[in-house]
Amino acid sequence: MLPRPTQQLAHPLRALTLRRTAPSTSIPRLSSSRLSSSQLQPQPQPQSQAQPRAKPPGLNASAPPPKPNPAAFWKTFGRPIAKVFLGAIFTYQLAYYFWVRLEHDEVKSDMQATISDLEARIEELEKGRKR
Repeated sequence: MLPRPTQQLAHPLRALTLRRTAPSTSIPRLSSSRLSSSQLQPQPQPQSQAQPRAKPPGLNASAPPPKPNPAAFWKTFGRPIAKVFLGAIFTYQLAYYFWVRLEHDEVKSDMQATISDLEARIEELEKGRKR
């Protein structure tokens, strides 16, 4: 006797092996050595097994594909797209503001350096004129 967990696993496995070994077509067993052509051909299956399974309606290739509904798309994805779009605009404007601010500070410091250089030159020229 097998332990209980092994028995629980064995029962579903037995059912699977029995299903696999069952023939899909029945071949008659012959007792005589002579075979006729009708005995060699498999017997037809019942109608329920012979017909292929019907495809689900969504996978049927003959049906036209459904038309996209733009209203449903925007109802579902409108807010997320708007949030991403506004976030991108805000990020761009913020980066642009800091870029312009840095550039303005650079131009201002260059102008201040030029002014201080010119003032120093003027003082030097005034000292030279007084002598």
